[in-house]
Amino acid sequence: MGGKSTYIRAAGVNVLLAQVGSFVPCDSAEISVTDSILARVGAGDCQSRGVSTFMAEMLETATILKGATERSLVLIDELGRGTSTYDGFGLAWAIAEHLATRVGCCSLFTTHFHELTALAAKHPCIVNRHVSALVGDGQMTMLYEVADGPCDKAFGVHVAEVARFPPTVVASAKRKLEQLEDANLAAREEGVPPTAAEAERKRPALSAEERAAGLAEVRSFLDEFGALPLGTMAVAEAAVAVRAVVGKLRAKGEAGGANPLVASLVRAA
Repeated sequence: MGGKSTYIRAAGVNVLLAQVGSFVPCDSAEISVTDSILARVGAGDCQSRGVSTFMAEMLETATILKGATERSLVLIDELGRGTSTYDGFGLAWAIAEHLATRVGCCSLFTTHFHELTALAAKHPCIVNRHVSALVGDGQMTMLYEVADGPCDKAFGVHVAEVARFPPTVVASAKRKLEQLEDANLAAREEGVPPTAAEAERKRPALSAEERAAGLAEVRSFLDEFGALPLGTMAVAEAAVAVRAVVGKLRAKGEAGGANPLVASLVRAA
C-alpha cells in the first residue's frame, strides 16, 4: 500500500531496461552491469505439489542464496510472513546478513520487522529507507516518498480502518497494541536497554499544536495539487504547474521557523 513492493520491482525493471539498451524512465542514472536479477516477490502456493506459500517462499529464497554473486541484483519482498514472528524475523535477519556480508551483492530487502533495521548499525554497507505516510484525525495519507532511516511506527491498524474493518475489531486491535506498547515501556523503565532499531527510530516528539498546524499545511498542499487539471494540460504546462505547487510547500519547509512536520517532509523529498 505504501509502495515498497512497487519501488523494488521498478528498480529491477529499470536495471533490465538499461542492460538491454533501452531507455530508462529517469533524468539520469548510473546502473552497473548485472549477471542476474533474482527476485522473491509476491506470494503463492502449489497445491498439486503440496507446497505451501511459506515453502514456496523458502524454495525461491534458497535458489537466490545459491545463485547470487557479487554482480547480481537481489529483490526480496516481505520475507518470513508465513511462519511465526520469531522464526520469520530470524530467517529474514540471517538472509539479509548473508547477502550483505557473504555475497556482497546489491540487494533491496523490504520488511515489516522493525528490529531488522538494527543491521544498519552492525554493517555499514546496509542502509535503511522507509516510505512516508501522514496520519492525523483518523485518516492516513500515503505520500509515496522514499525517505532516509527506518519507519518510526507501523500502520497496520490504520490500514484496517481504511479497509473498513468493523469498529469493534479495530478498537480491540488498538487495545491490544496499547497493551504491547505499555509492556515494552515497562521493560524500558526496568532498565532493559532499547534495541538498536528502537534507538534509531526514536525521534523528537511534535507538540499537538505543531502536528495540527503541519497537517493543515500538508492537506492544503494535497488539495491544491489534487485540483490541478493535469489530464487536460500539455506535458510542459503540467510540469510547470506541479513545480509551482511543490515549490510553495518546499519554501514553507525551508523557511526559518518552519513547522517541524513540514520541514521533515521537505527534507525527505
